Amino acid sequence: MSDVVRSAARVLDLLEFFSASRSSYTLGEIAGRFSLPKSSALGLLRTLCSRGYVVRDEQGQYTLNAYFRQHGFGWGGDTLARLVAIAAPMMAEMAAELGETVSLGSLQDSGHLKILEQALSHQPIRYETTPGQLFPVYCTAIGRVLLAHSTPQRRDEMLARHPREAITPYTLTALADIHAKIAQAAQDGYSVVEEEAERGGTGLAMAILDKDGQPLAALNVAFISARFADKREQAVQALRQRVAVIQAALGEG
Repeated sequence: MSDVVRSAARVLDLLEFFSASRSSYTLGEIAGRFSLPKSSALGLLRTLCSRGYVVRDEQGQYTLNAYFRQHGFGWGGDTLARLVAIAAPMMAEMAAELGETVSLGSLQDSGHLKILEQALSHQPIRYETTPGQLFPVYCTAIGRVLLAHSTPQRRDEMLARHPREAITPYTLTALADIHAKIAQAAQDGYSVVEEEAERGGTGLAMAILDKDGQPLAALNVAFISARFADKREQAVQALRQRVAVIQAALGEG
């Protein structure tokens, strides 16, 4: 008797097939190529889509997520490639839904946060950054919410990495004030930073956690401040929904 689990082998067959091809395929084409009933092929494709490995376009065709083709699959303990691939389509949905730019950032050992991905608002006046750009942790919503879910030791280490400068007239620089905001983020489950990192800009961020409750990254909605109050509750709900889906897709929720 073979020790190969057929369903697992089929998933790997599909991944290898999509990895080797730059084309898109319909459900019928996949079912025919692998001699599968359409219902079985659909179940396998939905599994791959739910984990971010494969994407389905508006025409109903399936292809490998482009992020994996460029960056690899993120296996071996590094989950960021999968995280970005899973989050990117949801970020685009949020940007369209809220009319504000959505970004994904992670905490670096240097004491900065790094922007991993961005989905731009279609508004003519919008907040915009660059993937790969570094920001301070002490005065940003992503930074504070990630620190809120970090150990006290790591939190102190990150805050001590760089001088706390007043970037705008509203930037908090006193450690007691920053710790109070971090504690508030831990209580609320999200962080709000208004015009501390940039005049006219407000960030609302929520952490993506692993199974042990440690932060992997955070999703952030970057508002033009004048539009924040009217959209705050809608944005909180949108973040909660997407973070839950992302954690489940990563196997962390």
